[in-house]
Amino acid sequence: MDRRILLDIILRFRYNDYRFALQWENIFKNSLKTGCHVLDDGCGAGFFTTLLASMGFQVTAVDYSTKMLEEVRRNLETEGLKAELHQMDVQSLEFADNSFDAVVSRNVFWNLEHADKAYEEAYRVLKKDGILILEDGNYYRRFFSDKYQKAYDEFQRGHEKEEQGCHARHNKENVDFSIMDEIAKKLPMSQVDRPDWDFNKLVETGFHKIQVEIAGSPLPMSFCIVAQKG
Repeated sequence: MDRRILLDIILRFRYNDYRFALQWENIFKNSLKTGCHVLDDGCGAGFFTTLLASMGFQVTAVDYSTKMLEEVRRNLETEGLKAELHQMDVQSLEFADNSFDAVVSRNVFWNLEHADKAYEEAYRVLKKDGILILEDGNYYRRFFSDKYQKAYDEFQRGHEKEEQGCHARHNKENVDFSIMDEIAKKLPMSQVDRPDWDFNKLVETGFHKIQVEIAGSPLPMSFCIVAQKG
């Protein structure tokens, strides 16, 4: 992969840590077959889409927001990369069964009304032995759990000198997070303990060889899952 493109991706998506993009590059290299067909399931602005396309994968990306898809298109054009883009609901994909070698998703499932349906859909469109790679987290579990609220408060205090906490450090678009908080309080995934919920759902759906890597101490604030279709 061209290091210039990787640096452009880091700057475009406002990641301050070069290791973050390298981490994902290594995960994809180690988990996916060269040149395989990958679905970016809820692509957002296209971090995974752009990174995967730059690595030579055949990429199809979906998002519910047409605005996000336009941003993905611009990012791809800037780098001279290609991917197939579709406006679609990850809870009800319009692809045929057994369409993809891999499905990847980042920070999508936490805000779904029916995350169980999204897992079932990912399983359906994967080919046999296909790979699911997902990053997500208990970002708003604190509204329903005292222990998560305590952990969140401690984390925020630890970052007060870094531009007033976690949200501020990543809030380059001046998003009103109080609005997001109110939405999150109504989301079903804010009310379950993850990744335990996800692991059980993956097993129920038919996935196996499930690996979970947790970030956060003492509670799993975010996590990465790699699983295979049985």
